[in-house]
Amino acid sequence: MQLNTRYDYSDFNRTVRALKAARLQKGLSRKQAAELLGWTPRSFEQIENGRCNFSKNRLQKIIKAYGLSAQQFERILKDPKLVIANVCKEGDADRSVDRKPRRNHLKIITRDVRALRTLRKRKGISQYAASQLCGYAPSAFGHIEEGRIELRKDRIEHILKCLGFKWNDFEALVNAPVLRDEIIEDAIKNIHRLDDQALTSAVNVIKALVK
Repeated sequence: MQLNTRYDYSDFNRTVRALKAARLQKGLSRKQAAELLGWTPRSFEQIENGRCNFSKNRLQKIIKAYGLSAQQFERILKDPKLVIANVCKEGDADRSVDRKPRRNHLKIITRDVRALRTLRKRKGISQYAASQLCGYAPSAFGHIEEGRIELRKDRIEHILKCLGFKWNDFEALVNAPVLRDEIIEDAIKNIHRLDDQALTSAVNVIKALVK
């Protein structure tokens, strides 16, 4: 496994999440893990929050302190979110805080989240632009669509108003037998199977319907 923290942020973030998953799986708090490594809790927290780069040697040191083999860590690395979710379900929550597991450990993608994502795309704007319209921080809408932020009714109402939709528009999506994004994903899969002539015809039909 090669870490390139200057350019490959997705790989870096996945590795950071895998380290957290490994710690939780071992039932260690951040303080306990820091003591194992001879580090301060603050420096360990910075690593788990992705606020500092780390070398391959440091990564191997952490894995060894957890009593994991390289193969065991690779398995965690394949799907760290699933490992964290399973740990939380079993009740072994993150002992670095004295409360229930934080929502951003699980990334809960609810029907409400998917409905808002659909409306944002129907509006034809980016997550950044949606955040601006709602008066949020630039990354806020991205966190919402990743299921990191709890969606209270007043927050949903505010977003709908800013995007120019009504509550009925939102409810229709949430209560639909098949979610709109599932239909779109299925349509895209079928589009990829079309030859050039059929694709051109399909595009013309779609453009006509949009008008």
